[in-house]
Amino acid sequence: MRSTLYNFLDHFSSIYLKRHSSKLRVLAYHTVPDNVKFEEQIQFLISEYNIISIDTLQLVLNGKTQLPEKPLIITFDDGDFSVYKKGLPVLKKYQLPAILFIITDLINTQENFWWKQIEKHYQDQGKTYLEARKKVNSLKQVPERERQKYLSKIPPVEYRQLSTEELEELSVNRVAIANHTHTHPMLNNCSNEEIEEELNQVQTRFEKLTFAYFNVFAYPNGNWDHRTEKLIQSKGISVAFLFDHQLNKKSLNPLRISRIAVNTDDDLPEFKVKVSGLHSRVLSLKKSLST
Repeated sequence: MRSTLYNFLDHFSSIYLKRHSSKLRVLAYHTVPDNVKFEEQIQFLISEYNIISIDTLQLVLNGKTQLPEKPLIITFDDGDFSVYKKGLPVLKKYQLPAILFIITDLINTQENFWWKQIEKHYQDQGKTYLEARKKVNSLKQVPERERQKYLSKIPPVEYRQLSTEELEELSVNRVAIANHTHTHPMLNNCSNEEIEEELNQVQTRFEKLTFAYFNVFAYPNGNWDHRTEKLIQSKGISVAFLFDHQLNKKSLNPLRISRIAVNTDDDLPEFKVKVSGLHSRVLSLKKSLST
């Protein structure tokens, strides 16, 4: 049913792309479990879009150049090891730029992402994945101190995280290393002091990663509000990315750059529909009709 729907919508994705060809598209990946499908997606992007780097975007935002037609940026959130293991060879093969937003507390460790820690804890207790995700989502709604308190009470889970050397290799190969906070909290649930401490920790770590972009930021989980925006700007963040599944408007707000969620294991018709922006439009229409 799902594939049938996307095969149908794919007939209209090229039309939607042409109507919105000047709008910046920013893709938000997380992991690269399937390098074969990822390469198929990359080949499609090369054929249809102009893939630009964060440096080019910053020049655009500073008024020093203009976006090309059909501009697109590739990003990855969290710094999963699979981006280095399976994603980098593909990006390197086609000499493409990308951005990797890292959680600095996890670099050079064997510690898993906090949501994966919960999933494993629930699995060990004989509970379902859906129950675990419900708990994860509930912790995205509570004050930061409550999230930290809960995590301190469950066992850690080992996971291969990226090393400093691997980050440097990514950087040399046009993958910009950027800021995704120190521990991946929901910033709208943090106090001002907690947000400042998160960014101070990142800044300290980035002093040793001289190739990293502290000023380029992705809101964890896409959680944004005006208070958070003002705080990160005051700490030196000049470009910040959302997770709102939208195309960007022609007039870009540098602290609210929209992104489209995609997966490397998306079948090509589904991927094409998502990247065109048609998928987001269909979801918006569906939501408006249901209210």
